[in-house]
Amino acid sequence: MDEFINKQLELLYSSIPEAEARLHPPAKVKSQIITLINGVKPINLLKPCRTGDGIIKIDESKEKFLIELFERACSAGRFMKFVPASGAATRMFSKLQTTLNNYSNFDIEILKILSAEDKNVEATYRVLSNIKQFAFYDDLKSVLDDNIENLISSNPKKIIEKILFSDGLNYSNKPKAVLKFHKYKNENRSAFTEHLIESYYYQKDVQSRIKVHFTISEEHKNYFDEEYNKFLNSKYFDDVEYNLEYSYQNKSTDSIALTLDNEIYFDNKNRPLFRPAGHGALLENLNNLKGDLIFIKNIDNVCVDRLKPVTVRYKKLLAGFLLLIQKQIFEYLTLLEQEKIPDNKIDEIIKFLEAFLNIPKPDGFNQWEIKKKKNFLFTKLNRPIRVCGVVKNEGQPGGAPFWVKNEDGETSVQIVESSQVDFNNEEQKLVFNNSTHFNPVDLVCAVKDFKGDNFNLMNFADSKASIIVRKTINGTEIKSLELPGLWNGAMANWISVFVEVPIETFNPVKEIIDLLNPGHIEQL
Repeated sequence: MDEFINKQLELLYSSIPEAEARLHPPAKVKSQIITLINGVKPINLLKPCRTGDGIIKIDESKEKFLIELFERACSAGRFMKFVPASGAATRMFSKLQTTLNNYSNFDIEILKILSAEDKNVEATYRVLSNIKQFAFYDDLKSVLDDNIENLISSNPKKIIEKILFSDGLNYSNKPKAVLKFHKYKNENRSAFTEHLIESYYYQKDVQSRIKVHFTISEEHKNYFDEEYNKFLNSKYFDDVEYNLEYSYQNKSTDSIALTLDNEIYFDNKNRPLFRPAGHGALLENLNNLKGDLIFIKNIDNVCVDRLKPVTVRYKKLLAGFLLLIQKQIFEYLTLLEQEKIPDNKIDEIIKFLEAFLNIPKPDGFNQWEIKKKKNFLFTKLNRPIRVCGVVKNEGQPGGAPFWVKNEDGETSVQIVESSQVDFNNEEQKLVFNNSTHFNPVDLVCAVKDFKGDNFNLMNFADSKASIIVRKTINGTEIKSLELPGLWNGAMANWISVFVEVPIETFNPVKEIIDLLNPGHIEQL
């Protein structure tokens, strides 16, 4: 196999410029090719996490204390928010695009009839039938040369085209962050603006500063600058200063594409293809922040003002719980550094690991010598921490919390995506399908150690948790690697704690009709 791979590498490096080659060193590309050929070992699920077994439900009597913990740390300027926002909105409009592709001509009555059997048409019909409810309605009117009501009856195709393409709103090519999501009495807001407004209610420090970091695509930078200027000119708040930062996904994290015959894929201009490696590549961005306490939330998970209080409350509770855990961990680490430690303290620490951190006591632990016990406890405690909100499963797609076992036989809790599971194994399929909660990507992370130094987050990822994805490009099936997902394998070796949060805190927009859900309507 080595000879075959080396031949592929020769072809690759003879076809790309030196600058690109430096981004993708041979050892790294060779490792990607080997993984793509051999495949990725699926994760070993033991059981779903449930309330009381891997998932904590915060006692109402503790809420005041946790919020006070949070507010002290927040005042000290320890928090920032990290928002992955690099994606274009293309997928959000895929059903509308498919309708245009499949039907060259249609009117609203035809769409109504076809919608009974075609989900793409059904979504298109719902958009047109509820067009006035969308926050972009006024903008859409301004790019149409005819009355919308007339066009819905006579030429609905034109309305869809004006929403999607560059001679109209161009929404299918813009970043999702800058699309108008929410309609209010006197304004319409983008997802970007909603994130900044939401941050106002729980992120201000004592100097009235708010730190927010967006990961974006370089080609979209102008859109974000324009949106931020609009936000500032709207003067929502005159008592805070936003410290806004952007970063780009590092091109060096891109992954080589192979054909299904395991050969380097070359396009019709004889160029190889390096594909973005998914949100796991953003671990580098997160690592480079050198932050302290970091909220992580997806760009499309925002809600209208009437639901913000519950979102804000649970942000504070998750963060307060993180601080409570961190304080105890730091005390134990300081103790474990000492030469001598009482046996009863060892027992106390191992009980804390089991009860709060989902770290089981290893077999034979009680018989270990004291030095081995201390080393085990220190290693397990001296890691980045994440507290993840999880929501009761009501049929939403996405990852879920599970107890898993790694190749070394160690048990831990992880957020697992369906792409990591072997669904040909009936037992694993059953475990995955029996999950009671799912991951809404609502995290609070602590990335400094007990001495105040930043962890190197790259050291706590599971490099074996990559995902092989398949796509069709110009009629050729290709495969490439995505890095371990940011909240999956990229954080596999973090201390992970799952806390139940209400469904009201989760309002994602994966497709345009999601904007018609209650979480995105201010006046019901």
